Amino acid sequence: MSKYSDQFKLTAVHAYLEGGEGFRKVAQRLAVDFSLLRRWVSSFQKHGQFSLCKPGQRYSATYKRSVLEYMHKHQLSLRQTAAHFGLGQSSQIGIWARQYYSGSPASP
Repeated sequence: MSKYSDQFKLTAVHAYLEGGEGFRKVAQRLAVDFSLLRRWVSSFQKHGQFSLCKPGQRYSATYKRSVLEYMHKHQLSLRQTAAHFGLGQSSQIGIWARQYYSGSPASP
């Protein structure tokens, strides 16, 4: 279960987009980490409000591999890649990369 509700995330995104304040000020007012708010806003701008509510989704090995290839081809960070694909947590891409490069049986 997510620490923040989907409605809270959406409210935070709208507060940033409509308020004219920076990430840090809005995040401080809402008591969330500013990098988390930045990730929510980026995901919302690329994929809409439903990108904020995808907990527990499973991805195929082919999809994971395509995400990693896109990230390397376009020289994106984990956070940028997660926002591009509408993935909730950029750390998950790092896990996929470690699995892929280690050749683990659970690799993407």
